[in-house]
Amino acid sequence: MTSPMTLTVGPSATAPALTLRPWQDSDIPAVVAAHRDESMRRWLTRSIGNEDQARAWLAEVDAGWAADTLLSWAIEEEGALVGYFVIKAANPPKTLATGVGYWTVAEARGKGIASRCVEAATEWLFSGQEIMPADEIELLHTVGNAGSCRVAQKCGYVLDSVLAPLPPEFPDQGHRHLRKRPS
Repeated sequence: MTSPMTLTVGPSATAPALTLRPWQDSDIPAVVAAHRDESMRRWLTRSIGNEDQARAWLAEVDAGWAADTLLSWAIEEEGALVGYFVIKAANPPKTLATGVGYWTVAEARGKGIASRCVEAATEWLFSGQEIMPADEIELLHTVGNAGSCRVAQKCGYVLDSVLAPLPPEFPDQGHRHLRKRPS
């Protein structure tokens, strides 16, 4: 069992540092507000519409940490909640590799936050840590999600396959990008 921890993403030449920190009850209103964004909801498999749903989601996040199967963080930039980041354990046969996922609030998009978090998490996963060892990491997204495709490419994730739709959870085709541990 892993206790929720904090990860830091250093500043870039044009952006401040990011903190990936455990979720808190005080984040519930911000999570609900983020999920009101039509653009974001279009790509999510699950949308949170109210504070009760957000509390249930936070309980799932805590359970994921306890089981070492889902490590989920709030992304903060200069004290403001700007997104969500998750590392999911492989779950054969559904997923064969450790996976990463994310969303950013509307005001934070286009600032490189997702790609900086993906790169930092990739380095951490390949660093020899023992919480969730990985030799291969996948990044999945709906084919039409050009922003996530750019994040994958920028972070060195190679397009491995186009996935068939799996309704109702995944009604559209998907991209499976992979990055392998360096030899």
